[in-house]
Amino acid sequence: MGLLSSILLFPVTGPVAGIKWTLGKVQRVVEDELVDDTPVKQALMELQMRLELGDIDDDTYLIEETALMRQLRDIREWRERLGVGTAGGPVRMARATDGDDEDT
Repeated sequence: MGLLSSILLFPVTGPVAGIKWTLGKVQRVVEDELVDDTPVKQALMELQMRLELGDIDDDTYLIEETALMRQLRDIREWRERLGVGTAGGPVRMARATDGDDEDT
């Protein structure tokens, strides 16, 4: 496109380009929020502190830890889908036992 056609078509192409730019920025912010695992890690540390201080019992800890680890695993799946690097290995969740542990 020449300079003259760019100037003449600016009332149409200008807003379209602005909308594309804005949507690109919004998409980047959403992706950054999806792959940010800092709040989940902080919640895990707070949960550990509550357990150590005796504010919660082991059963409550396991339930809440399972939910947080599931969130962490979901975040890592989003990182893989979006091509963002992940640190650490696979996320493993603790299994709740019914107290009937048998030695084999």
